[in-house]
Amino acid sequence: MFSAEDKKNETPESLETEKAQPQSYESDYKDQFLRLNADFQNYKRRIERERTEWTHIMQADIIEKMLPLVDDLERAVQTAEGSQAAPAWIEGFQLILKNFKKTLTSLGVEEIVATGTFNPELHEALMNVESSEHQSGNIVQLLSKGYTFKGKVIKHARVSVAK
Repeated sequence: MFSAEDKKNETPESLETEKAQPQSYESDYKDQFLRLNADFQNYKRRIERERTEWTHIMQADIIEKMLPLVDDLERAVQTAEGSQAAPAWIEGFQLILKNFKKTLTSLGVEEIVATGTFNPELHEALMNVESSEHQSGNIVQLLSKGYTFKGKVIKHARVSVAK
């Protein structure tokens, strides 16, 4: 295959280049593999993060739809306590309400504190009222409870604020 003339033309540098070429290909493939593997690991992390976010969004949506039940139960208990309803009924409603709130708390739902200064990130002002007892910008009355789920507001507390 090789003639004697080809052998004469070979220099030590050309032999080293031929030997280095497979190592060059090997390092190129290794670099490509490492980049591809890093991209895949980043993709897996991003998908897991998105899955977690979607799960939280769906949980928050379900909990948001259940919160009016808590409000209704609280109103039923308050109304029953002021009437001539049977004490057993009142105790039953109180127990249901207590268990419901306990379940919501275990899921990460917290009630928004609606006292002190008005915070537009947590509260929704439905009306401004004159109040000699409160400073301007302070919450006068809680009209409807608000809730957070895992640190995010899912229902703003509805309040009246002093002028």
